[in-house]
Amino acid sequence: MGLSVKPVRIRDSTYLPVPRDVAELLRVMASKICSVNFKINEKECQLIYSFAKSVPDLKETVSDPRLLLAG
Repeated sequence: MGLSVKPVRIRDSTYLPVPRDVAELLRVMASKICSVNFKINEKECQLIYSFAKSVPDLKETVSDPRLLLAG
């Protein structure tokens, strides 16, 4: 699904507004991670946003101390 938005300039910065439907989707997903990829060619520059739910911190827990490996 592609969306078109018009950039907004405020002072010396340029922003891309987030459409209401996308903002609502992000609120429902409770996204914490966003990555942006670029696709650039002679005709256009595409920004591809990927949103994901946060991944819990991985903490090493050992239920049986005999399972520890000597390093």
